[in-house]
Amino acid sequence: MQYLFGAAVVIIVALLFILWRLKQRADEQQSMLLRQDARLALLENERVALDEKWSSLSRVIWDGIVQVDAAGNVVSMNDTARDLLQVTDGLERPLREVAWGYDLYPLVNQVLNESGGTVSQTIVKGERAFSVRAVAIGDNAARGALLGISEVTELQRLGRARREFVANISHELRTPITSLQLVADTLSNADVLKDQALLTELIGRARVQIDLLKQLTDELMDLALIESGQAPIRLITVFVVDLVNDSLVPLRPQAERKRIALETSIPPDMEVLADPQAIRKVIGNLTHNALKFTPEGGKVTIRAVWRNEGADVELAIQDSGIGIPAKDLPRVFERFYKVDRARTRAQGELRGTGLGLAISKHIVEAHGGKIWVESTEGKGSTFYFTLPSGE
Repeated sequence: MQYLFGAAVVIIVALLFILWRLKQRADEQQSMLLRQDARLALLENERVALDEKWSSLSRVIWDGIVQVDAAGNVVSMNDTARDLLQVTDGLERPLREVAWGYDLYPLVNQVLNESGGTVSQTIVKGERAFSVRAVAIGDNAARGALLGISEVTELQRLGRARREFVANISHELRTPITSLQLVADTLSNADVLKDQALLTELIGRARVQIDLLKQLTDELMDLALIESGQAPIRLITVFVVDLVNDSLVPLRPQAERKRIALETSIPPDMEVLADPQAIRKVIGNLTHNALKFTPEGGKVTIRAVWRNEGADVELAIQDSGIGIPAKDLPRVFERFYKVDRARTRAQGELRGTGLGLAISKHIVEAHGGKIWVESTEGKGSTFYFTLPSGE
């Protein structure tokens, strides 16, 4: 009996010890779980903080930023990227779908599976151009790619404009320089110097080309000063009729030579707030073009009316000339743009520099006005521009 009692005591003690050890292990596991929970909470807080920093940083970065995973799915993108790619929600979707038509996935595939490092490329979509840089991030299962996207449409346009500008300058200079070279070569012949009539003709040709070169350099300087803001507009109140009459003085001989009726219709009390010298240049450029492209016996009319309940004045220079083809109308105010060189030769006029309308546009816009043209080929053109009223 005592043996059984002793055995029972031993068993009970053993069970108590086992229970104590189990409780100790449970407490240790609980403590470990609590520590892990605390660490997970800390890591989650760090992740949230990093996400917030990333979100804040991506909002102020001018470039579009897109993060993709190893499968090519979009993980995140900033607002700039959404605007550039014209998407509202692209998360957890394949980049092929999100940026359809932008051909971005080959860059991602290249950095993930081939070269790694950084890959750059210019992508053109319609009339827009984008500079895209792709870089691999992470490793193994966490591998992915980061895309930086910036629009370079304007930079490319400026590059083309610069190249066209240089080409146009070279072209415009080539003709007068070649003509002057021919005159110089001819004058080097002693027999020519004895022929007074031929000598006079050659000198006249040289003067024409020199005048063209001077006009080109003067207008280039004017355009450079205007575009750089170094030609300040000095506004005063001035009568429109005085501006027009002063502008027409040097042009009347041209009108008389071609028997073109040069008429005006301007209220005598109409005033504008303008820089007289600059606006006389605009009126002179537009009227000179009207006379150039109007056949003999035609008509050029300059009129002015109040607009916007007297807040603005609209001037119009209308001709009965050959007009401008519809396809050329959107470009007539571009630097060096000439509708058709044959048009000028057909009218028996010297060709211009192609800068007058560009200069006129800059001057009018510097006054806060607008300038535009309406034309019907074969019937004539009307150039309009507005100025603030001086009343």
